[in-house]
Amino acid sequence: MKRSFQNSVWAIRDARIALVARALSTAGTSVTSIAAILLLHDGGVGALGIAAFLAALVIPAIATIGIAGRVADTMDSRTVLVVASLVQATAVVALGFSHDTAMIFVTGVVISLAQAFEQPTWSALVPRIVGEDRIGQAISWQQGLAAVASPIGAGLGGLLVTLDDVAWGFWVDAATYVLLAAGALIIRTRRHGAVDATPTDGVETPKESWTVGLRVVMRDRILVPLFGAIIVFVVLVEGINPVEVFLARDALEATDWQYGLSEFFAGAGGLIGAAVAGRIHSNVVRARAATIGFGTAALVMIAAGTAPSFWVYAALLTLLVAAFGTGNATFGALLISRTSDLQRGRVSAALNGLARSGSLIALGLGGVGNALLGPRATFIVAGIGGALTMAIASVAVLRAQRAEAAALVAEGD
Repeated sequence: MKRSFQNSVWAIRDARIALVARALSTAGTSVTSIAAILLLHDGGVGALGIAAFLAALVIPAIATIGIAGRVADTMDSRTVLVVASLVQATAVVALGFSHDTAMIFVTGVVISLAQAFEQPTWSALVPRIVGEDRIGQAISWQQGLAAVASPIGAGLGGLLVTLDDVAWGFWVDAATYVLLAAGALIIRTRRHGAVDATPTDGVETPKESWTVGLRVVMRDRILVPLFGAIIVFVVLVEGINPVEVFLARDALEATDWQYGLSEFFAGAGGLIGAAVAGRIHSNVVRARAATIGFGTAALVMIAAGTAPSFWVYAALLTLLVAAFGTGNATFGALLISRTSDLQRGRVSAALNGLARSGSLIALGLGGVGNALLGPRATFIVAGIGGALTMAIASVAVLRAQRAEAAALVAEGD
């Protein structure tokens, strides 16, 4: 037991601080997210208004792909994280005092903008904290804790709206951002920007532009097919998000409390996926596990579209999120570990920006699919598309791995 703890990320002081602080922040963000959507709904903005709000949240990550990655890789990580967290805290405090429609939109964009800079900075800092051999374990723990924290926060946000005490929810979220800023402040590990910017591992830094993160990935024959397939997969998965409520409430006749309970089934699936991914330590296996995980999730989407009852759907939702979580965590670990430390912020920002671009496309596709096909058929079509995408990616990854292995053998000769 003692040796197991010593080999765990929890044995590292800075990792404990980062994981706990980010989990608390995730719960707080979920409080604000669900409360904001419910307030918009109750304010009568309609489906188009809520879709516009969700679209507004993803635009900052798309617009800042280049600058956010450059900031993450060239500025002091402590400064970036503390400033970003305090900006989010300030925005949420303002929302607590005034939560009309305009304020919800403005603060949502401000929070998303701060997160666009925060996310790649954390992604590049965590490997420094835990070491290269624990990257997969750290990402899995982070994802697992988020899977628990998110539904708890969402439930609390919904409860506070129901009790008409939503301002307290916003202020609780602000407190979690302050704690996140405090965590970033006391974490000893730092990336020092210019001090770290001198290449020491023979890696050439590409010419600066917003595409630099993408060009880093394009040089990696294994990451390329996975990266592309996952962007397509994001469009398909995010596309069923606005359809899910229609499948559960209309097709499966779920009650309000049953629909709310689905968040906890999703959380359980996230924990399972994180636990599976945390046990994978080889990049060769990670690449294959990512395609298998996402491919399995796609097949489960097809099954969910044919679910005869809510409880069957809930069980399938658990499996779907577990498979997706396994793919997501293993790909995250693979991406970070195969990227030079000097360029991790740029690569993370590129993935985040493109994924958010996929989300923006998915908002429209999901609505159109639901209107034309209905919720069941939308799930089935999205699942078929996802399965085909990951089958193609799997073949490409296997070929790339064989080519890479052959090249290493040739170099050894």
